[in-house]
Amino acid sequence: MLIQRILHSSLVFQHVVENMHDGVLTIDYSGIITMVNPAALSILEIEKNQVLEKNFSNIFFNYPENDDFNQVILDAVYDASLSHHKICGYYTGKHFKSLFVTTSFLKVQIDNELQSIGITVLFSDVSELQELRDAAVAFDKIRALNLQLERLSYLDDLTNLPNRRFFNDACRREWHRSIREQRHMALIMIDIDYFKELNDSQGHQYGDACLIEVAHTLNEALKRPYDLVTRYGGDEFLAIVPNADLTGVRVIAETMRQSILNLNIANTCSPFGILTVSIGVASSKPSQESCPEELCRTADEALYRAKEKGRNQISE
Repeated sequence: MLIQRILHSSLVFQHVVENMHDGVLTIDYSGIITMVNPAALSILEIEKNQVLEKNFSNIFFNYPENDDFNQVILDAVYDASLSHHKICGYYTGKHFKSLFVTTSFLKVQIDNELQSIGITVLFSDVSELQELRDAAVAFDKIRALNLQLERLSYLDDLTNLPNRRFFNDACRREWHRSIREQRHMALIMIDIDYFKELNDSQGHQYGDACLIEVAHTLNEALKRPYDLVTRYGGDEFLAIVPNADLTGVRVIAETMRQSILNLNIANTCSPFGILTVSIGVASSKPSQESCPEELCRTADEALYRAKEKGRNQISE
């Protein structure tokens, strides 16, 4: 009865191993391969008579690409009390594969005592999964680069402020939001006084330094997180100030004008002797019958009046 049970268990074990989709090798402590199943032969692309009862080191050390695979097995042989898990590259001589390898000790009961007689190597071909993972990593990198490129396309190279393209998109979004919430929306148009003359006399490097300083100062003057200043082009800046009427936006504009004065940047081409700005402000309550371009034109006209009146001032 006992012998029948042992034989039955052995047949069941053999049937399970022979029909597994994962490869199975058993190796004793002298390095001899004592068992190999059909899946292992298929994955490794090798014949049974080439591996069974052969020394492991004589079979798998042919290609340097298999070093990781071999090392996992050697680690298990020399430290069989532990299980080892790793994805390894494996070269069959024709194809390169990615194998997920698991090793564990192999024990049998001898004289009522479990004794270790070698290791079991279980491995599966995960080449397609590895390719998918590599593709996913590559896709993530491409997506990150695209996001970075998109972000850069909305930024002005010199000042790092949002550019005119970003302003146009943001202005439309804020316009529709103001319609929904039935609130005012204001624009501030800023132009550096006598900048062309300064640029011509002092050089572009000095002019660029002034633009950077002005951009930073204007941005600092906006205290609310949803206010936005952009470089609209050349020496012109345009700020979006949601939920602000003319009185409120004029206060913000005056803060900007005074902050530029406080920089005390020399401009010998200006009658003021220092860098100044002219500012036009406009505010309206957006509706379906109006458009953001109308508000931009109003702000631009106000800026023109500020220049006509002598510059370094605010007009509406």
